[in-house]
Amino acid sequence: MGKISSGDFGWFYLVMIVSLVVYVLRVLRWLMLIKAIGHEAKFHSAFSALSISYMVSFVVPRLGDVTRCLSVKKQSNIPFIPLLGTVIIERVIDIISLLIVLLVTLVLQFHEIIEFMQAYVFKPFYEGVILKVIGGNTFFLVAGVASIVLLVFLFYYFRKYIRERSPKRIVSFIESLKQGIASVLKLENKKIFIVYTILIWLGYYLMTYFWFFVFKETAVLTWGACLSILTIGTIGRSVPIQGGGMGAYHFLVMSVVMLYGLSSDWGKALATLIHAGQTFFTFAMGLIGLLIFFVDYWRKK
Repeated sequence: MGKISSGDFGWFYLVMIVSLVVYVLRVLRWLMLIKAIGHEAKFHSAFSALSISYMVSFVVPRLGDVTRCLSVKKQSNIPFIPLLGTVIIERVIDIISLLIVLLVTLVLQFHEIIEFMQAYVFKPFYEGVILKVIGGNTFFLVAGVASIVLLVFLFYYFRKYIRERSPKRIVSFIESLKQGIASVLKLENKKIFIVYTILIWLGYYLMTYFWFFVFKETAVLTWGACLSILTIGTIGRSVPIQGGGMGAYHFLVMSVVMLYGLSSDWGKALATLIHAGQTFFTFAMGLIGLLIFFVDYWRKK
């Protein structure tokens, strides 16, 4: 706590402004997807739903996506299933974007990323799995692979039977979901959608980079270090753990910071600062989203 309290928190306000801009961009991008499925939603309704969803996901991972769709359904009278299709498309785009950013990071920060992978991925996998298999535990590996192959074969062979015997509601759900996703793939103004996505990730980068300047010790970190922290940290936040990947995020960011020559203490301080700042913003915006939702609900009443 001593290290954190010694920082210049004037940068906090700049990070919050960029975070708000990112929220707005995500709402605008989502509205394009909603329009692509033949519906219209008001900006304040989508903004409210997005803000609430992030707060809910912080407490219960992945539940926020369902909450977001239910919120817009309630405010704008849009069917739930097509809305869920737009959210799934968003998640797919986010994963593709992360993979692209990871590839760029690997090219520009090759030495650091390889060192990180060797220390925290390859070595643990080798020691925890490969050596055990070599040591005589091949039966479990073979049994596991055989079980997966058998399940895939059985599902493929009996897929028509399963479809015919499945409850109509489940089949209807899957078909509606497929229609929603197919409609989104016919998106107009794809260039604007791509620009929104690029700006969103630029915002994520700046939301990390500005935190460096809170401490003199971390201000020496380069743009490349920020790229590595953003990429690895995003993977950490994607882990379905309560608290926005709490624990996993801190460990990964600390490990990356150490690769760039700083101590583990400063790595922990920076990770704690970034995570705490984003947590504050997430709950503040979530409460504002709830206020917007209930005000809109009472107006319609």
